[in-house]
Amino acid sequence: MTRPKILGIGAVCKDWVSVVDHFPEPDEKVDSIEEKYFPGGVTANYITGVARLGVPTAFIGAVGDDNDGNWLIKDMESEGIQTDYCIKKKDMKTAINFIIVHKHSGEKMIILSPFFNSTHLSPKDLNSDWFKEADLLHTTAVHYELTLNALELAKKHNVKVSLDLESQIANRGWEKLDPILSKVNILLPNKLGIKTLTGKEDLIKAAKFMLNKYDNMELVVITLGADGAMAITRNEVIKQPTFQVKVLDATGAGDTFCAAFTVAYVIKKMDLRKSLLFANADASLKVQKLGARTGMGSFKAVIEFLKKRNTDDF
Repeated sequence: MTRPKILGIGAVCKDWVSVVDHFPEPDEKVDSIEEKYFPGGVTANYITGVARLGVPTAFIGAVGDDNDGNWLIKDMESEGIQTDYCIKKKDMKTAINFIIVHKHSGEKMIILSPFFNSTHLSPKDLNSDWFKEADLLHTTAVHYELTLNALELAKKHNVKVSLDLESQIANRGWEKLDPILSKVNILLPNKLGIKTLTGKEDLIKAAKFMLNKYDNMELVVITLGADGAMAITRNEVIKQPTFQVKVLDATGAGDTFCAAFTVAYVIKKMDLRKSLLFANADASLKVQKLGARTGMGSFKAVIEFLKKRNTDDF
């Protein structure tokens, strides 16, 4: 078995997706235009994006011992993701999220399953050998004690760490997040996440604050939605606009971006600007399809997308 170069630890779930003409007001009923089920979960989406780009990867997490859990594991295996580190939790249910997508804008509303908080690994489930030969561990820090233990094992084996920071995690505050952030090499927040954590409206100042606070942190990459993304180090700031495409569903766009960026920067050793371009391109492919993973590109598809737009770097 090929050793995984990138590990992802976090959540996997089933997504129930409904497309509507407009978001309902309180007490309003609206008709669903389209309804589908997809595999989802932020970290599992990320790992799928990595696998699509041809990089050996493994998912560390848990599902319920039920039909949905079996379905999710089979789906990951069909993508070439190693699932040896994904455990079925006896007498537990697999999480199902409800996602409502606006037909015209591609914006979304998400209701998270309560089983995210119950169906997951415990620190004692982790095995140090899983981390031995990996290049990168990616996480969302959704399960605190588990994440902290995983980061300790990553540090033990000199594995780089990337963190996808969203606002609901940032809301935990410094006291809770400091032990995790001190072990992160690449911070990947969205703009709301880093504003929430630092209390700073200026994104560059917020990123510089993080870099000054944590010696181990080498890079902050902030996703800006339709405006693209920016990468900030101690010495430079690079902003890269996204590509103009028709947006059908933005679900999973951030996960796709994170996957493509870390593959480009950590595995393929591209420079920061090329890594941002590559990640924006993959996210642009994703948003044109319904479902968190449906539009994620292969390495070849991303390069072809970039060449069609006369991008000199590729």
